[in-house]
Amino acid sequence: MGLLERLRGEHREEGEQPASLARDAARTRAMLTSLHAERGGSGEPDLRSITRDLLEGEVEAPTADVRWLISQEVDPGQFYEKEVAPNWEGRDELARADRLDGFIELAQTIEASPDALPREMAATVRTKVLVLAWAFDEVYGYMGRLAGGQPT
Repeated sequence: MGLLERLRGEHREEGEQPASLARDAARTRAMLTSLHAERGGSGEPDLRSITRDLLEGEVEAPTADVRWLISQEVDPGQFYEKEVAPNWEGRDELARADRLDGFIELAQTIEASPDALPREMAATVRTKVLVLAWAFDEVYGYMGRLAGGQPT
């Protein structure tokens, strides 16, 4: 491993595949849906608690990024306050969609050039995207609306 890789924290465990939003989305969706279901599964998800459970290692990490964030002892409360809350709390559907679209574009750019950013930044962006995208689907998607008794 080269110096630049070590400085960026780009070292992957042997056999670990590069991050893939498509692959990680399915795993993350299943994990977050089960965490939400444990809390009753209706209404708007409690993203603070879900983020805490995800990053404290209460559940098996669904992605290499989450495993890496846990290994770096990222504080779940700070992650929520800094990365999730400003893009979710107090925002309506359109504002949330705009934020999410921007982060998805950034995550796709990172995926196309994985060495462009330090590992911490890439892992943070990808994890934030997956949490926010899942929450958006839960709240505004048809299944979320039907489960919550809302009109579609």
